[in-house]
Amino acid sequence: MAAEKTTLTEKMRTALRISSMSEKITEEIEDCIAACKLDLKNDGVKRIEETDALIVRAITLYCKSEFGYNDKAAQFRQSYDTLKARLSMSKEYNEKKEDVSETDTEEKENEGEAYGELV
Repeated sequence: MAAEKTTLTEKMRTALRISSMSEKITEEIEDCIAACKLDLKNDGVKRIEETDALIVRAITLYCKSEFGYNDKAAQFRQSYDTLKARLSMSKEYNEKKEDVSETDTEEKENEGEAYGELV
Protein backbone atom coordinates (compact mmCIF):
# COMPACT_ATOMS: atom_id res chain seq x y z
CA MET A 1 0.00 0.00 0.00
CA ALA A 2 1.39 3.41 -0.96
CA ALA A 3 2.30 5.87 1.79
CA GLU A 4 -0.04 8.58 0.44
CA LYS A 5 -2.96 6.17 0.29
CA THR A 6 -2.29 5.04 3.84
CA THR A 7 -2.16 8.65 5.00
CA LEU A 8 -5.51 9.47 3.39
CA THR A 9 -7.00 6.24 4.73
CA GLU A 10 -5.85 7.16 8.23
CA LYS A 11 -7.26 10.69 7.85
CA MET A 12 -10.63 9.18 6.94
CA ARG A 13 -10.43 6.70 9.82
CA THR A 14 -9.86 9.66 12.17
CA ALA A 15 -12.59 11.80 10.57
CA LEU A 16 -15.04 8.91 10.93
CA ARG A 17 -13.92 8.33 14.53
CA ILE A 18 -13.10 4.70 13.76
CA SER A 19 -10.48 3.21 16.05
CA SER A 20 -10.67 -0.33 14.68
CA MET A 21 -7.73 -1.38 12.53
CA SER A 22 -9.74 -4.25 11.06
CA GLU A 23 -8.67 -5.17 7.54
CA LYS A 24 -12.31 -5.22 6.40
CA ILE A 25 -12.97 -1.71 7.72
CA THR A 26 -9.73 -0.44 6.17
CA GLU A 27 -10.79 -1.98 2.87
CA GLU A 28 -14.22 -0.33 3.11
CA ILE A 29 -12.63 3.07 3.80
CA GLU A 30 -10.28 2.65 0.84
CA ASP A 31 -13.20 1.61 -1.40
CA CYS A 32 -15.08 4.72 -0.30
CA ILE A 33 -12.08 6.94 -1.11
CA ALA A 34 -11.74 5.32 -4.55
CA ALA A 35 -15.47 5.74 -5.24
CA CYS A 36 -15.30 9.42 -4.31
CA LYS A 37 -12.35 10.00 -6.64
CA LEU A 38 -14.24 8.33 -9.47
CA ASP A 39 -17.34 10.39 -8.70
CA LEU A 40 -15.30 13.61 -8.79
CA LYS A 41 -13.66 12.54 -12.05
CA ASN A 42 -17.04 11.64 -13.55
CA ASP A 43 -18.27 15.19 -12.83
CA GLY A 44 -15.29 16.85 -14.52
CA VAL A 45 -12.75 17.28 -11.74
CA LYS A 46 -9.42 16.53 -13.39
CA ARG A 47 -6.98 17.54 -10.65
CA ILE A 48 -7.50 15.12 -7.78
CA GLU A 49 -4.47 15.34 -5.53
CA GLU A 50 -4.54 13.72 -2.10
CA THR A 51 -2.54 16.62 -0.67
CA ASP A 52 -5.05 19.28 -1.77
CA ALA A 53 -7.17 20.52 1.15
CA LEU A 54 -10.40 20.84 -0.87
CA ILE A 55 -10.01 17.35 -2.34
CA VAL A 56 -9.40 15.91 1.14
CA ARG A 57 -12.49 17.80 2.38
CA ALA A 58 -14.59 16.41 -0.48
CA ILE A 59 -13.41 12.87 0.27
CA THR A 60 -14.13 13.38 3.99
CA LEU A 61 -17.67 14.59 3.31
CA TYR A 62 -18.25 11.71 0.89
CA CYS A 63 -17.02 9.12 3.40
CA LYS A 64 -19.08 10.61 6.21
CA SER A 65 -22.19 10.47 4.03
CA GLU A 66 -21.50 6.87 3.00
CA PHE A 67 -20.77 5.72 6.55
CA GLY A 68 -23.85 7.55 7.90
CA TYR A 69 -21.62 9.47 10.31
CA ASN A 70 -23.50 10.92 13.27
CA ASP A 71 -26.88 10.15 11.61
CA LYS A 72 -26.36 13.13 9.30
CA ALA A 73 -25.68 11.31 6.03
CA ALA A 74 -28.03 13.54 4.01
CA GLN A 75 -26.38 16.72 5.27
CA PHE A 76 -22.90 15.40 4.50
CA ARG A 77 -24.06 14.29 1.02
CA GLN A 78 -25.50 17.74 0.33
CA SER A 79 -22.26 19.40 1.45
CA TYR A 80 -20.25 16.99 -0.70
CA ASP A 81 -22.45 17.60 -3.76
CA THR A 82 -22.10 21.37 -3.33
CA LEU A 83 -18.31 21.17 -3.03
CA LYS A 84 -18.12 18.75 -5.98
CA ALA A 85 -20.11 21.18 -8.14
CA ARG A 86 -17.82 24.06 -7.21
CA LEU A 87 -14.70 21.99 -7.91
CA SER A 88 -16.05 20.87 -11.28
CA MET A 89 -16.69 24.50 -12.29
CA SER A 90 -13.32 25.78 -11.09
CA LYS A 91 -10.64 26.14 -13.77
CA GLU A 92 -8.07 25.20 -11.16
CA TYR A 93 -9.66 21.75 -10.84
CA ASN A 94 -11.31 21.09 -14.21
CA GLU A 95 -8.27 21.75 -16.39
CA LYS A 96 -5.16 19.64 -16.30
CA LYS A 97 -2.02 21.48 -15.32
CA GLU A 98 0.16 22.28 -18.28
CA ASP A 99 3.89 22.62 -17.93
CA VAL A 100 4.80 26.00 -19.35
CA SER A 101 8.47 26.74 -19.74
CA GLU A 102 9.97 30.19 -19.81
CA THR A 103 10.68 29.81 -23.51
CA ASP A 104 6.99 29.13 -24.21
CA THR A 105 6.06 32.34 -22.41
CA GLU A 106 8.75 34.33 -24.21
CA GLU A 107 7.61 33.03 -27.59
CA LYS A 108 4.00 34.05 -26.90
CA GLU A 109 5.13 37.49 -25.74
CA ASN A 110 7.20 37.91 -28.93
CA GLU A 111 4.22 36.85 -31.04
CA GLY A 112 2.11 39.50 -29.31
CA GLU A 113 4.74 42.16 -29.99
CA ALA A 114 4.92 41.17 -33.65
CA TYR A 115 1.15 41.31 -33.92
CA GLY A 116 1.12 44.71 -32.23
CA GLU A 117 3.59 46.04 -34.81
CA LEU A 118 1.35 44.96 -37.68
CA VAL A 119 -1.66 46.84 -36.39
